[in-house]
Amino acid sequence: MFLSPFVLANRASVALGRSRARLALFVARGEIVLLAWPIASAMLGECVMGLVDTKLVGGLGAAALGGVGVAGSLLNLSYVTLLGLMRGVKVCTAYAVGRGQPDHGVRYAQVGAALGALGGLLCVLLLAQAQPLFEAVHINADLIPHARAFLSARAYGLPATFAMTALIEHRQGIGDVRAPMLVGLVGNLVNGALAYALIYGAAGLPALGVSGAGYATSLVELLQLATLGLLLWRTARKDRAAAVLTGQQGSALSWRLAMRELLTVGLPTSMHFCLETTAFVAFTAILGSLGDAEVAAHQIAGSINRLAYLMGASIGEAACIMVGRSLGAQRLDVADQAVGTAVRVAGFFMVTCGIALTVFGRPIAALFSDDPEVIRLVSHLLRIAAVWQVVDAFNIVMRAALRGAKDVRAPALIGITILWTCVPTAVYVLGKRMGMGVIGGWYGFLLGTSLSGICFSWRWYRGSWRRRFAPG
Repeated sequence: MFLSPFVLANRASVALGRSRARLALFVARGEIVLLAWPIASAMLGECVMGLVDTKLVGGLGAAALGGVGVAGSLLNLSYVTLLGLMRGVKVCTAYAVGRGQPDHGVRYAQVGAALGALGGLLCVLLLAQAQPLFEAVHINADLIPHARAFLSARAYGLPATFAMTALIEHRQGIGDVRAPMLVGLVGNLVNGALAYALIYGAAGLPALGVSGAGYATSLVELLQLATLGLLLWRTARKDRAAAVLTGQQGSALSWRLAMRELLTVGLPTSMHFCLETTAFVAFTAILGSLGDAEVAAHQIAGSINRLAYLMGASIGEAACIMVGRSLGAQRLDVADQAVGTAVRVAGFFMVTCGIALTVFGRPIAALFSDDPEVIRLVSHLLRIAAVWQVVDAFNIVMRAALRGAKDVRAPALIGITILWTCVPTAVYVLGKRMGMGVIGGWYGFLLGTSLSGICFSWRWYRGSWRRRFAPG
């Protein structure tokens, strides 16, 4: 059959277009993965630092371990709240990179570090008044001295902790995800050795007990802050030199404007993270009245599920960076492509994890407990988690993508409302009143995640924020 040159040329053009689309998708997937795995490693490092402290303090006895656990819960709430605020640094920096103004990203980092240090000082003042809180919630009296000792030592490093978080968010916003990972890895190694020495009195250092763990972490995070501060200084010098060479010096971003932009993104995100965490605390408090096996199964299954969540969350953060960079360059089409790619990558990873949890749920549970009832509950919860993982792929990516688009107020309100409606309610109604226990409570997690994923997806593709970036 004879084909005219015009038909052949048209088919060649279509084939070339498809090849370019496949290549673009391949590149986007590669960029998502290259951004995500160091972020996941850094998140895992943060978890490991806490686990190392817990393991080392365990040698001092149950009261010391329990006291550090109580103190850790308070610190985690403050950390999550300030982390939400610092997320604004990443988003604003990614926009600055997309606009071709990396020097503005440096300003966001500086303002974020100042806000972080101020927030850390505020946390120090609040945690100093923790005694009435311990008594109000009827914490065992044996735990309180250890909790106060750890908090007092750890408080010295909180301003550095939150300032460091701002600098990490800046590095990720400019696409440098490996430097924070390496700084965190070295910090973990130093923390482990120093904490052991200060807790038990090794290497000529005094034996400070639980306070030693707090002092070690505070010192290590101060050193990490200094390292990241040096990297920020070098980045600022490099950006200034590049601007001079290219003749593209722009107007400097004022501290006031940078702070307003950061707070616009960070405050709603901070509220979202804080109230989300308190919903989980409420869930655990209600669950605590249902028996030891229920609580143990929840802790074990939650810890296993969290490992898979770390990779999903890191893919979401990678999507946030790519969305901010794309929208900073006024390329909504590229942002849509990045989100679609991130959903596919996260979905593949989460489906794989879900299959593993379904097939190997009981053997995994047996690694953590020899109690038949706990093993039964954990294996059941991991089957729920298998479905939850798939749904959460959409939820995580879409929530992070909306943050990257600076659409944070409505998603925060949606997320908080859904979570508080589904999670504590499910464990109370299904778990306690209807006798389903922790399994009923986990159905609340599944329902809440599903509803959030649907709402966030609709918001991404139909939200009013898209008008700011629509062509023409």
